[in-house]
Formats: sequence, structure tokens, C-alpha cells
Amino acid sequence: MRGTLVVIFQALLWPVVSASALFTVSLENSVYEGELHGDVKLVCLYSEVKSLSDLTVIWSRVEPKPAENVYFLERGKENHNYTSAAFIKRAHLIQEQLSENRAVLHLKKLRIKDSGTYRCIVKERDDGDYKQVKLSVTAPYTPIKKTIRKLGQDEVELSCESQGFPSAQVIWSNGQNANLTEMPNSTTQSTDEDLFHIISKLMVKRDLVNNYTCSFLVKGEIQQTATFNIPDEILSQCSAQHVWIVAVVVVLLAIVPISLILHRRKNGQKNRRNESSKCAFLFPHSSSAKDDSLLTVNENGLQTCDINAETAEKTLRNMLIRQYFHLYTNAEMNSRLASYALLSNEGQSLNISAILPDKKETIFLLGEPGCGKTSLAQILSSCWAESALTDPFNIRQLHLVFQVDCSRAKGDIFQVVKSSIASEKTLDVSELREILLGPTDCLLILDGYEEGNKDLDETFEWFLTERQACRLLVMSHPGKCPALEKGVRTVLQLTQKPES
Repeated sequence: MRGTLVVIFQALLWPVVSASALFTVSLENSVYEGELHGDVKLVCLYSEVKSLSDLTVIWSRVEPKPAENVYFLERGKENHNYTSAAFIKRAHLIQEQLSENRAVLHLKKLRIKDSGTYRCIVKERDDGDYKQVKLSVTAPYTPIKKTIRKLGQDEVELSCESQGFPSAQVIWSNGQNANLTEMPNSTTQSTDEDLFHIISKLMVKRDLVNNYTCSFLVKGEIQQTATFNIPDEILSQCSAQHVWIVAVVVVLLAIVPISLILHRRKNGQKNRRNESSKCAFLFPHSSSAKDDSLLTVNENGLQTCDINAETAEKTLRNMLIRQYFHLYTNAEMNSRLASYALLSNEGQSLNISAILPDKKETIFLLGEPGCGKTSLAQILSSCWAESALTDPFNIRQLHLVFQVDCSRAKGDIFQVVKSSIASEKTLDVSELREILLGPTDCLLILDGYEEGNKDLDETFEWFLTERQACRLLVMSHPGKCPALEKGVRTVLQLTQKPES
């Protein structure tokens, strides 16, 4: 939809841009290269302008289709209304260089899919021109992972594994420089970051004294190389396997007495298990409800979790701060908040800070599509992560804030929350459930919640009654949650203030 709007806008702008020969746009470079997760600056130059307040700069990616709006400066002011979600918070114009007649687009955290043709349109009032540049994003291939596997008495399988972009050709050779490329079996898969994950395998005689080399070539240039020394590496690997077997046996022997000790402790506290509210995750409508967390007894007879809850909460807090820190700057937050009107269900005007629930309180926020509910959720999260200078909500007192998009919710309430957290490490749902149900002062924001998902509705209703402290802010469109709207005491409405 956004790409369509960009194309329509450019079509309307085209006669104006092409009609003027006085105002021109030129290029510093026509081709740019960048690396995955790095950044790049695309530059177009333009004629002298009388006032920057009359300047309009539009950067868009026009190839591959569909076109996407990357950045929009309209008469000296940024306009993010039509910016593609793929470029939000990753693309901005270097304002300081506008006075030097340079429209510099800074793209951060590059992705492979950022590759393509970018169009730069610059206008001064009704005069304008445009140029196009090409961007190619690559990823160097990782160091090769070597493995050796015995296939039988006479053969072994050599394997080379690496990933990068663009696609690479794997070349095999032996100590006599003979090309063995036609013999290997190679497979290629695509990763979540659109990289090529390549595994190439070669079968050789295990008793043949020789060196085998695999090389990853990209556009004819070698990026990574690995060498196998046969049969020396086979012997060293067998020795390593023997050491590993001995280590496993030692560990197994150590586990037996530890298991006996734990079993005795577990039996000793069997009668007190029902008193534990912190570690027993009683959860209806789920097979995991039958699983008991491991309890121990300290010298004072108090029950605690083996899992270090404090460490888990601290780790989760750091992950969430990194995820929300760059959502909004202080200036963007203040500008957005000034445009909101918060009303009670009776139509009374409220301060925007009233949006933050008290402990164990639920606030149901209604608003028509486009009124800014999602932006408000992002502002709350960003403000908690201290990306803004001010804290109009007093939200930084909270230990944790979870911002959840429910438009594509799958699973129960805890699985939906887990899926919203960007984490490179595996996140334990049981730990997350303990935090949300326990005494931790946190805020859960459910944006775009709609009734009708059976798993989510049932577990959400249970969560409302079982939580100890969690604050809850539910955002939805009118008529989408009739049961919740009737059952919640505090119902607010969000609208946009009329423009002056």
C-alpha cells in the first residue's frame, strides 16, 4: 500500500520534475556497495536553493518492485507517514549537509534485501529534478567449518560449511593441484537473513596420504579456504573422540549421586509444594500445567527456584531496552504527544499520562484506525528505555515493559508475548510466565487486540485474574472486544487533535 502511494505521488510530481531545466540534480557516485549489518551513505547533489524551508527531498527504492518510500522531507520538514516499515528508524537524511547542496541518505543496519535501485528526487518549490543510484549489499563468507566423518573401513567424508552473500562456488583440489570440483556433493539453503548457507562434501580414501583443499569463490575471487591433511586429521579426530567418550562417562558417573540427592530433597519438601506460588506454574488449558519446577530447601526451610529469577529478569530487561531504545527521539515523542487527545469514556479530556495503569490495573484504550495507538505504544516503550530526555508518564519506575503486536497473534498469551521479543538466545516461556504473573512491577501493552482467538482469549482471561502486579494496557478498535469493554472498569479513547 505504501509503495503504491509512493508511485502515485511520484507520478503526480513527474511533470513538475521533468519540466524544469533550471534546477538540476547530479550524482557523486552511481553505484554503492555495503556490507550486511553495516551502513552506507547515498549522495545526490542539487542546485543552489534560496531557502531550505522550500526544499523537498524524496528517496525511494524503485527496484525491485514494488517501490518503497525510504525517506520524505517535505518543504523542510520530515514526513514519516508513508515511510515503508522496512526502513523506519534505519533511514534518515543528514540535515547538516543540506546547506551544502547535498541530499545524503544514511542507511543503517543494512539488510540483503536493501539491494536495488534508489531514486533521489529534489525540489525547490515547483522546480525539481531526479537521479538514480544502485546499491549492492553483500556479506563476506564466514570462516569454513570443517568436519570429517567415517563412512566405512576405506572411505571418509570431508565437509566444508560456510555462509555469505552472493552465492559462492566451492572448488575442491588435492595435493597435486588436481581439480576435484565435479566429485563433491554441495547443498545450498537460504537463511533468515537471506544469506546462502553452503555445505560441500567430498568422499576420499582414508588411508591415502594427501592434502585436500576446499575454496569458496565469489565472482571468481577466493573468500575462504580450508585444508584437510589425510590421514593425520583422521587420527587426531579419533583421539579427540576417545577423550570425549571418557568425559561423557565421567559426567554420567557424577550425575548419579547428584540425582539421588535431588530426589531426597524433592521428597522432603513434597508436603510444602502447594505453598509455593513463585515456582509452580499452574496453567489451565495447557499440557505444560502438569510440569513442576524444581524446588530446593535452604537452611531456613524457605522454598526457592533453582532458576535465578533475578538474573533472568535482568537479562530480559537488557534485551527489551535494546529493542525499544531507538523507536523515538525526544523531539519526535514531544511532537507526537502534542497531537493526541485522550478522553474518558464520558468524553472528559485527560492528561496523556493517565494512559499508564496502576499496579494490577487494566486500561482499555479505544481508537479508530490511524489515530496513533501503535505510535503511542512505541512512545511508551521508547520512553521506558530512556531514549527520550523526559518521562511524562513516570514509566521508568517500572522494571519491565512489553510491547506486543496482536494483529498476527498465535498461541496463548505467554507465547504471543514471547514472539514479540527480539532475542538471539532462546527465551524460556516458563521464566517469562513467572515474571508476568509474579510480583514484578511491569507493563504489558497489547496493541491491536481482537476477541475471537480461542487460545488467546481463554489464557488472557485467566491471566487477568491470576497476575499479582502486572499492569495491562489493551489497545483496540471500537467493537472488536465487546466482552472486554464491558468487563473493564477504565475505558479511554484516543483521537487526534484538530489541526490549528
